Amino acid sequence: MVSVFREHSRCNVSTDFYHNLFADHLLQAKNLIPRPRTDFQQVWPSVLLLLCLTLLVLLKLNSFSKVLKIIQSSFSLQALHQLEREEMNPFRFSTIGLNTFFVFNVSFLLYKINSLNKFILVNSDGLSQYLFFFLVVLVVFGFKTIVNAALGYFTGERKIISEYVTNSLFINQTFGLFLFPWVILMELSPFNPVIFVSAAVIIMASSILLKWYRGVIMGLVEERIGFLQIFSYFCSLEILPVFVLVKYIIETF
Repeated sequence: MVSVFREHSRCNVSTDFYHNLFADHLLQAKNLIPRPRTDFQQVWPSVLLLLCLTLLVLLKLNSFSKVLKIIQSSFSLQALHQLEREEMNPFRFSTIGLNTFFVFNVSFLLYKINSLNKFILVNSDGLSQYLFFFLVVLVVFGFKTIVNAALGYFTGERKIISEYVTNSLFINQTFGLFLFPWVILMELSPFNPVIFVSAAVIIMASSILLKWYRGVIMGLVEERIGFLQIFSYFCSLEILPVFVLVKYIIETF
């Protein structure tokens, strides 16, 4: 009997507590019915990062020495010339893997910049935006490859253009590896992603400046090409197409 009384008193106290806590206040309910949860976590960035990590593991297991040589060639002309004398197979796993890794990370950086600043495709979901930038990066690099091949054929400067393209390829592959930690941080870190996006942009700008510096050295010193021709090349194939493409994308999408 006593235990029943205690349980009854405990229930009354609990009921009065919740009644006083949630009912007797000045806050008025704005939604009388349950609201559906509209926010959700995107899964595809985690899948993409996992895919990049898997690619890194495969590269380490199959082509670790080759990857080290490519990184060295980005900062040493002697290592670059030594690597150029080796057999250049565009279908080698290291080449395909590093190029794919670079495109994945650059596309994600562009997506992150766009998602933070709301430039284009504002009403599209994140995956659609990423796939759009992935396609843009593929088109840009495919266009530059075709134009460089045609330019080397018509001008007769196949050697210098081939060396510059190879140098650019190695630098892209190297800085794609440097870019990946910042991609992870900008997506998974609890801190402001603008910090990591800015660092990633600086890395990409450094890779572009390094490619241009190498191109000027190759043209002026090694091949004795005039500065005007080198400047015209950079303007027509490195700078102007990017500005035109960015302007077209912003105005169209």
